[in-house]
Amino acid sequence: MLGVSSRVLSSGVLATALVGSVIALASADDQNAKQVPRTELVRKSVALAPRVAPRAPLSGLNPLVHSLQDGRLVSPLDAGGHAELTLDPGLQQRVEKILADAAVPYGALVALDPQTGKVLAYASHSTANPEAGDLARDATPPAASVFKVITASALIDAGIAADERVCYAGGFSRLLASDLVDDVRRDRACATLSQALGGSINSVFAKLADKHLDAATLRRYARAFGFGQTLAFDLAMGPSAVEIPDQRLEFARAAAGFWHTHMSPLHAALIAATIANAGVMPKPAIVERALDANGKLVQSFRAENLGTVVTKATAQSVGAMMLRTVSSGTAHGAFFDERGRAFLPDIAVAGKTGSLSAESPYRAYSWWVGFAPADKPTIALAALIVNTPKWRIKSSFLAREALREYLVAAPERLRRAQQKAAVHPVPVRATQTPAG
Repeated sequence: MLGVSSRVLSSGVLATALVGSVIALASADDQNAKQVPRTELVRKSVALAPRVAPRAPLSGLNPLVHSLQDGRLVSPLDAGGHAELTLDPGLQQRVEKILADAAVPYGALVALDPQTGKVLAYASHSTANPEAGDLARDATPPAASVFKVITASALIDAGIAADERVCYAGGFSRLLASDLVDDVRRDRACATLSQALGGSINSVFAKLADKHLDAATLRRYARAFGFGQTLAFDLAMGPSAVEIPDQRLEFARAAAGFWHTHMSPLHAALIAATIANAGVMPKPAIVERALDANGKLVQSFRAENLGTVVTKATAQSVGAMMLRTVSSGTAHGAFFDERGRAFLPDIAVAGKTGSLSAESPYRAYSWWVGFAPADKPTIALAALIVNTPKWRIKSSFLAREALREYLVAAPERLRRAQQKAAVHPVPVRATQTPAG
């Protein structure tokens, strides 16, 4: 059974495939006696993201409905007003086109500036149900292995090094009680914590959480990363449901990303932004400024933070481990071609994938969250694709193309435009001075 009840799930469009169904636990992704030390260190190293009350939503705001005006995307408001959005027009158009061309059953992407919180792309699409509404804020999809980012943060603060080596057996599609027990006869594979995050190795996370964390600690970290909280935004956001059980096996499953946690693409993007922003969660904003029918300014953007979630050192450690997801882990095939050439040359990308499938009816949830460039992030994003048995695209492809547009294609277009302007400058019309 799911750790979060169907009562919670039934409020979201993307949860309909989960309610009353059997969950087939695909590995977290597509590849292949409890000790709790240093509890004082854990308590001191993480701060709860504060509850920042959202401002009153602008009446009629729907960022999915917009038009390009003077180089900026604008959404209408009630009573004749309008909101100028923070969205990057080129990136927004590219993401919308991919989702539409692929005819994804359900899909969403949210990208934002990890330092300011400005939303750079905000897309939602459903071929299966065109009336599905705003999937970017739907908090019912399972978080799957993306939750390993939260567990990894807790483990780092508990004193577990990124190169901590764990030997394991099983855990690829499900976790059993026997998978938590060290057994030299069964444990033929070994991996470090860093490799386990990049390869999304469930048994390693389950074993480490079982030995070094407890439910109260993981609940605290989940809450610090925004689970169970109403986060401030220009539109109403429902909280991402979380349940961290005390029972040993279910606790280990939750820590590895099986069951128990759910989140929206917007929340997932904020998690990525928090790691990218040295452990500080920015307050997301999609409105640059809003004006009423008379042109009077009623709201303008101001950069704010929701709070410090983890220390800078912890964020850097987790971000470094997330590099493995792209360089050699579960998302390598999406970011490198068959000859090993990067689709984003000379740009290091940090990410985390997650996947989970549900039966009756079949739904395959595919996540990619991350940021780039890894050494100085300018964009953090989360992509979610929910496929039926007939696959369309995966989230890692959508994320890669969004990053390519923002970090490669757009700068190249700008460079060419500037080069062209330098070669063919716009002539300046001379003015004549009257004789006299």
